[in-house]
Amino acid sequence: MAALLDTLKQSISHVERAVPAAPTAAPPSAPAEIAQAFCDSIQAAFTAKDIDGIVRHFRRADGWWRDILNIDFDFNSLRTNDIKGHLTKFGVPNIKELKVIRPHEAQFNEGASWLQALTTYETPEGRGKGFLRLKESSPGAGDWQAYVFFTTLWEIKGHEERGGIHRPLGAEHGLHASSENWLDRRKKKVDFTEEDPTVMIVGGGQNGLMLAARLEVLGINTLIVEKNPRIGDSWRRRYHTLCLHDPVWADHFAYLNFPPSWPIYTPKDKIANWMEHYAEIMELNVWLESTIERNPTYDPQTKQWSVNVTRQNGENRRMKVNHLVLASGFSGEPRLPSFPRDDFKGYLVHSSQHGGSHGQDWKGKKAVVVGCCNSGHDIAADFHEHGVDTTIVQRSHTYVMSSEHGIPGLLKGVYEENGPALEDADIMLTSLPIDVLNEFHSEATKEIAIKDKPLLDDLKKVGFKLNSYPGGLFIKYFRDGGGYYIDVGCSRLIADGKIKVKQGVEIERLSKDGVIFKDGTEIKADMVVMATGYTSQRETVRKIISDDVADRLGNLWGQDAQGEIPGVWRNSGVPRFYLRIKHLALQIQMVELGLRDMDPDAVKYKTLNDPRF
Repeated sequence: MAALLDTLKQSISHVERAVPAAPTAAPPSAPAEIAQAFCDSIQAAFTAKDIDGIVRHFRRADGWWRDILNIDFDFNSLRTNDIKGHLTKFGVPNIKELKVIRPHEAQFNEGASWLQALTTYETPEGRGKGFLRLKESSPGAGDWQAYVFFTTLWEIKGHEERGGIHRPLGAEHGLHASSENWLDRRKKKVDFTEEDPTVMIVGGGQNGLMLAARLEVLGINTLIVEKNPRIGDSWRRRYHTLCLHDPVWADHFAYLNFPPSWPIYTPKDKIANWMEHYAEIMELNVWLESTIERNPTYDPQTKQWSVNVTRQNGENRRMKVNHLVLASGFSGEPRLPSFPRDDFKGYLVHSSQHGGSHGQDWKGKKAVVVGCCNSGHDIAADFHEHGVDTTIVQRSHTYVMSSEHGIPGLLKGVYEENGPALEDADIMLTSLPIDVLNEFHSEATKEIAIKDKPLLDDLKKVGFKLNSYPGGLFIKYFRDGGGYYIDVGCSRLIADGKIKVKQGVEIERLSKDGVIFKDGTEIKADMVVMATGYTSQRETVRKIISDDVADRLGNLWGQDAQGEIPGVWRNSGVPRFYLRIKHLALQIQMVELGLRDMDPDAVKYKTLNDPRF
């Protein structure tokens, strides 16, 4: 945890930099004492339902309360000026026994201008975790207030995850009326011969698997319906050189971390095999080579979905489930530009369908890759390495950050070797409202760009257009869903002229043997790969579920009026239908226990219209 402060001191926003340096003398109190005094004080306001008293604990100019599932069974990022109105509308949550945990880890950052601490609390029905970031109005003032106050409901009392001290016994010792062993019971459960699942998840990728694992550990029967022959095929079928662009420390699966020898950047086939083993180890119920029939129906009286499932053996099952989840991935359907392309006689695919080849037959051919984000760069580099004359088409601009400097610059101190425990790291990152993360990463992004300057300058020299996105990679991902490249080598190939660039000119059409641009130029090509991104996830909902559900969804991704990401892992705007893990599983559990229900209209008051999503 100590390393987090060393990193964040370089990525603190202009807000903190306005605070003068603290005196060199030791601070008057230990950070844990200050943090606990704050907890005791704001706890008194919670107990008294004193809304004004709660608000006084936040910095007026830049305070934030990020809350998950306590105030209004939703995700909230509330600025100080918004807290009173929100609590007046929804009521003060019954937070009790707020306290600092592991006090020895609470600490000041360099300069003692702020401190942070992990917290826990209870509610009448559950237990929660939290995180504090406190600041003084001026050094030595002693008036510590919340810069960021984070609370997230973690578990329901009496219905805790079945792990640790709550783990199942497994063996059934003694005399039994039944002769069934564990394997017999597993087969029966997977087939759902005696009951329908409570939750059906469509899609067995990493999101579907981990959500199913969360739900099963909570004791909620869940079925994954996966169209592919094997778990992990969604990765196996991608382009040959694909590796994850984010590091191992941020990629662990729920309940089952990768072993210490796992590589920092995971190859696609390795992660695919891990997913297959994960489903088996976590005893997930998966129907492979199975699909759901379009247009499932929802009964508002029974609050159940009726879904027709076709299994690999041709069996058709009609199931009634309480919750339906589409876990088909972050993106929607492959997006293809509308220019004429029927005349082209060569190899033409979207990047999502480009895979499996080892490149033996590519040498000496010409390829055009349209699109300059991660997939486009990776595929272009792979073509080049197999002796292909390669051109990459950049129609607008791209945010480029090297893996060497960018990943440590953004994740060091949170997700790294010998960093905080994974659960703590997740809480630290989740505690940040996106607008605060933007402030932190704005400084980090500037420093990354300075370190990457030689590479970025060389890219500019060959006509590659850069987007120096102020908030950096994560914010661009949250807000735009793409438009970036984490460089793992292709940028140098472009800068050195080994991969050519066609920049800023739209494609008019494909000829029988090339790409014709609107400026009249033509690039000959045997292969054209369209790395042109994906539509909104709404279109996948339309394709797999129904037009009605797709049209009734609120915004998906982007940001709502509070800066939260709408539509995913929370209320979607359609009753008991969700898009994708922890918090969605907990929400479903609370609905099943009768503690809450989701109002599909509740998303409307804080959703902004954004045509992209």
